[in-house]
Amino acid sequence: MSFTLRFATPADAALLAELGARTFRDAFAADNRPEDLAAHLASHYSPALQERELRDPQRSFLLAETAGVPAGFALLQDIPPGPGVPGRRPLRIERLYVDKPFHGTGVGAALMGRCLDEARARGHDVIWLGVWERNFRARDFYTRWGFTEVGETTFVIGGDAQRDLVLARPL
Repeated sequence: MSFTLRFATPADAALLAELGARTFRDAFAADNRPEDLAAHLASHYSPALQERELRDPQRSFLLAETAGVPAGFALLQDIPPGPGVPGRRPLRIERLYVDKPFHGTGVGAALMGRCLDEARARGHDVIWLGVWERNFRARDFYTRWGFTEVGETTFVIGGDAQRDLVLARPL
């Protein structure tokens, strides 16, 4: 399958809101209360919020597309590191989601590869992320990419506080 990767722009806000909400719902709806999921989606994936995030100089969205159809995205964020993250200049992968029809097509690998390349090009020495302890598919993916557990944090979905593992890998 052929696809392209590009940096998203504020014009992509509605597309990222819809794609983000759909991929988050697909990944987590079965394991969360509907009211918690609805609250999280409403507070994290509106077009207005996506536009603000797209304009934030500390954030960069990578968008994967095939034949003009969005297939997945990653969000890089240059913020202070999470618990246990080593290094002098860490960079966070805040989100990395692939739309369900594109699972297994190499989109996730291409996004991860580009995240690593971007981190190196920007002078970062570590890349890190949080992953829900019960998201075994994602944890396996990150392990294959050389990430190891360095800490833990809390991620709140609606009113439900969940344990996230903090993973990092040196660059």
